[in-house]
Amino acid sequence: MPATLRWEETPPAAHAVVLAAAQARYNFIGHALQRLYAVDAGAVQSVGASLLATGGAMAVYRMAATLAEGQTHFLICKLPRRRLRNTLGTPSDEEATLALLARLAALAERLSQRAPGLFPRCGGLWHWRDASGEPCCLMVEEFVPGVSVERLILRAEEAWLAGRLDAEAYHRRRTALARLAVASFTRLWDGLDRRLFTADPSPWNVLVRQPEAECPQATIVDLHSLVEGAELGDVLQRLAAVYGLRPETVEEVLLPGILDALGPEAGRALLLAALPRLEAEAAQSRRQLGVDLQQPLLAAIRRLE
Repeated sequence: MPATLRWEETPPAAHAVVLAAAQARYNFIGHALQRLYAVDAGAVQSVGASLLATGGAMAVYRMAATLAEGQTHFLICKLPRRRLRNTLGTPSDEEATLALLARLAALAERLSQRAPGLFPRCGGLWHWRDASGEPCCLMVEEFVPGVSVERLILRAEEAWLAGRLDAEAYHRRRTALARLAVASFTRLWDGLDRRLFTADPSPWNVLVRQPEAECPQATIVDLHSLVEGAELGDVLQRLAAVYGLRPETVEEVLLPGILDALGPEAGRALLLAALPRLEAEAAQSRRQLGVDLQQPLLAAIRRLE
């Protein structure tokens, strides 16, 4: 028999019903563990469930699965938050949601081969209809322990304000963390055949594992509104919109992060190839808006020649 879920706190009733049904129908936790960690699907003795987030398009739960020998594995379970309904004349919300989840699962599989550790591995996707005909679905991912880049930056700022870090050490720490985030998102673009990029390269979405290590690793834990046909110029502009265009940010964070991800020579060549388009867009902005915020970026790229 599949292990019963034990809630550490009271979840929304609809989510509890969906998760309990998926476990009873499919033993989805056991099969996700089998796929991710080669664990016998029937070896799970107990499962503790806790809510992590509900603010986005999906509710996110952490599952702690304890095996017979006492070992515990953690999983992330995601449930779409919106009720799925058909809309006359358009693809149903149900179809769109399932297509999105299936795409995320396929991208996770591709990234696990192209850039291991950059994105959580997918443990499976389940969908069905309940007794009333209402569609239900959920997706399971590998749990990645870590702290977000944004939270680590906030911790460094608190240490600086409290006098535990001097200004120079705070600047180095903040710069290194932002550079790691930029490199991680550039690796994402590279790992997705240099044609897809996220609309939200937020430092909240990058978890740093072993943040005190000399060379920490980072994992992107969420992808939002993937943009098709993204070139390096698009990637650079989206990153600049989040991390800033001040000259010191361009010189210490944006360009070094891209070069970290792509390699010095390949990155330099791609940045120089993107320069004509970026210059044309900057000129258009000057004509239409009377401002040009891109000059620090363009000047820094020109210096790579």
